[in-house]
Parts: sequence; C-alpha cells; structure tokens
Amino acid sequence: MKLAFALMLAAAPVGPALAQDAAETARNDKLGQAVRLIQGGQPQQAIDLLNPLIVEYQGLYRGEKQKLCQVEDYETAAYASLPGGKDAMLVDGGWCIALWGKGFAMIDLNQLDGAILFLERAVTMAPLHPHYLSELGYAYQAQKQWQRSYDLYARAADAAKRESGERQKKSLRRAWFGMAYDQIELGRLDEAEVLFRKCLELTPDDQKIKDELQYISEQRAKKKAS
Repeated sequence: MKLAFALMLAAAPVGPALAQDAAETARNDKLGQAVRLIQGGQPQQAIDLLNPLIVEYQGLYRGEKQKLCQVEDYETAAYASLPGGKDAMLVDGGWCIALWGKGFAMIDLNQLDGAILFLERAVTMAPLHPHYLSELGYAYQAQKQWQRSYDLYARAADAAKRESGERQKKSLRRAWFGMAYDQIELGRLDEAEVLFRKCLELTPDDQKIKDELQYISEQRAKKKAS
C-alpha cells in the first residue's frame, strides 16, 4: 500500500460513523504516528508503537465470532456475500491498519515470515481490500513464491473493481504490475506483456513499466538467438 494512502486511512475516523470517544481518537492518533514512523524509515519504532495497539484491539473484540474490518463502505456491503459474512462481527478498521502497518514494517526489516503472518491476518479480516491483498502478494513475491503472489495480486485486481477514480487506477496498476512480474518469473512472457500493457494504459508515462516491457523483448531476442 502506498504510505500516503495509509496516512489518509490512519487519519480518518474508522468504524461506524459515530462520534469518537477519547480512546478511539487516541488509537487513531497512534496509527497515524506509526505510519509516519514507517515513512520516516523507522520501522522498529513503528512496531513498538503498534504492538500494544494490536493487543488493545484484540481486547476490544473478544469471542470466537468471525471478525471483519469495517474499512470502506463498499466492502462492508459486500461482506454479506461472503461465507459467514452476514453473521460476522464488524470491527474497527483501525485494527486492520495496525496489522498491515506491522507487516509493512517487518518487510522493511526483512522479516518476511513474520510480516506474512500479520498481513495474512489483515487480509482475513478485510478480504476485499485491494491494498492489503497487494501487500501480501508483494511479501510472497519477495520470498519468490511466484504463483502464490500472483493469486493474491489477482484477488487485489478483482477487489479494485469496487473502487473508483484515481484510487481504483492506482490499485489496478499495482495489482497488474505484480501479476505481470510473477508471470515473468513463471516463464510466461506473453501473459506478462499483456498485463504490463494494461498497466501502461493506466499510466502511459510509467518508465518502470516500459523497462519491464523492454526486458521481455530482450528475453525473447535471447531465446531466438540461442
């Protein structure tokens, strides 16, 4: 997830549109602080701030009932179509931001196994959130688990269809780029090219995408020459 987007999330009220009490305001302030620490290159300090916050969220929502984060209005409405979604407990979206934040920070610290555990929790509780799905896809990509990464990015691209405007464009670009990168590693250059060209339609001046397309051309030339 882009850190600017995370800052926006952390600064905004999460959960039901009710007046925030002092404890909720304090939690949201800590989320914003944690994201800024990550942005400032201080992932361990962010984790130290997020650890007690995650414990606090766990204490707020006890019980065995399935828990789903109330992050976006469109997600909350769509949860009803998920298995058990109608009966799930809707919880403060800040919980998922905290889980994502710890996972993101652990990636920065190259603690990929631990990062995946927390990102998996965020995705379990917000299964329709493209940013959490893409972040988990990136973590598996860093572990060179190409197919697993691809599947998560594909879920993120599908989830992005519920978004709109510039936000949807950013979500799709990230998901399609991740899928294309995985396809290259899986030896599927044609499929990768299709996805990169879809990305280029969204961001025509994106040099990173152009570089990947050039790499595909070079790989094809090498194959012909061998």
